[in-house]
Amino acid sequence: MSNIYPLILCGGVGTRLWPLSRSSNPKQFQPIDGSDSTTFFQTTILRHVAEGFEKPLVSVNRTHLGTVKQQLNDIDVTASILSEPIGRNTGPAVLAAAMHLVERDPDAILAVLPSDHVIKGDLNGALRRMIPAAEAGKIVLFGIEPRYPETGYGYIIDNGPHSELLDAHTVSHFVEKPPFEIAEQLITDGNAYWASGISLFRADVIIADYEKYDPDSYQAVIEAYAEAEYFPDRIELCGKGFAKAFSGPTESIIFEKTERAVLSPSDIDWNDVGAWKAFHAVSEKDSHGNYICGDVVCIESNNSYIRGSNNRLVAALGVDNLVIVDTDDALLVTTHEHSQKVKSVIQALEQDGRKEVVTHATKQFAWGQFVELQSGNQFNLAMLRVEPGKSLLFDDKADCHRLLSFSEGQGSFSKGAIITPVIPGEVLEIKESEVATFRNTGTETAVLIEIEYQTAGLESFEFQPSPALGFSNRKEEVA
Repeated sequence: MSNIYPLILCGGVGTRLWPLSRSSNPKQFQPIDGSDSTTFFQTTILRHVAEGFEKPLVSVNRTHLGTVKQQLNDIDVTASILSEPIGRNTGPAVLAAAMHLVERDPDAILAVLPSDHVIKGDLNGALRRMIPAAEAGKIVLFGIEPRYPETGYGYIIDNGPHSELLDAHTVSHFVEKPPFEIAEQLITDGNAYWASGISLFRADVIIADYEKYDPDSYQAVIEAYAEAEYFPDRIELCGKGFAKAFSGPTESIIFEKTERAVLSPSDIDWNDVGAWKAFHAVSEKDSHGNYICGDVVCIESNNSYIRGSNNRLVAALGVDNLVIVDTDDALLVTTHEHSQKVKSVIQALEQDGRKEVVTHATKQFAWGQFVELQSGNQFNLAMLRVEPGKSLLFDDKADCHRLLSFSEGQGSFSKGAIITPVIPGEVLEIKESEVATFRNTGTETAVLIEIEYQTAGLESFEFQPSPALGFSNRKEEVA
């Protein structure tokens, strides 16, 4: 029996999960159960590092390439990476991945797997059972038995068992995100399944169907792949060609038109957790129906989702049916019913030009962590946490004067040819247009407090240590 190539799709922004999900660091790269757990993306990857599966193939927008590489490194998994120059929904991404695989394995069987769902149960077994159908040239769509009438999901309507393929059913038609009354009727009829977004097929089959149903996009992706750049850690598709492809999901471009589609009813616990109410539904709760994580005190409260951060205490007293999500720089308080409308908050913030829509105050990098503490018209204050053995490069900034207060750990500071060991309590200076490097030479995380002054328009900027602070800089450290 053939092995399966897992294709992990990393698109989507998850706007209804703000403030956890931001456009620069969306839902799939966030931890599922608090800061110490694996992310949605990592959990998806690890699920399919298993017998019967080839090395994962990850499709990701160039914007999030660094995050993918770092999170793969954190779980010690290697993967092939296809970097998309711009977002074009799932269709062109799946087609490019199929072209990549069929070049290496003409009989490759591809499993398309969203990276931001919560899944419990034997999905790998369900995928392996449908390999014969995929080998026979079918496009297998995995349907989930609906638990309730959900208006935010698409539905696949079952037309009965397939006459030749074990465990496969024929497809009658598709219903996309129906109103509640229709969703309720679909549940009553008993032949509708939630469309999970998970599918299985031969790579050459999806390529042939794309050429048939969307020949323009087929040619565009051929161009993007033919002119791709190859790097040791990734393949970067050509933006000029990729931009010509129609931006749409594989479902509407291929699955709803092809005669090859079959349904695989799957007994797994699945949720796309597209809103906080769904997060509460799939999370482990206490005896009062509350999900609690982070630094939280919860008293006389019921049926609430309370997700605190590790930097601030959240206290909930006498509240019911609430969603409370705290991050370093934003706090959301809403009801379960209104949690589907978080996009309206995003729209209001975007109109005001608020950066909280785009990025978090805390950012992860290969060297460690950057935490934005405060900012003003001409200064930025941040905490830099550098992991053992890692180096942090301060590149040249023409209109920026930086002071670094070394607070914890041990390390060395280099500027030009001079390398100086530093200890907590010392202050380091990086003048305009200078380049410097800090290296953590110890075994614990090193902490620096950075004050960055914008000097554009100022006649001069000279750092004069205050005697009241009880420190002075050694000349060789800042020369």
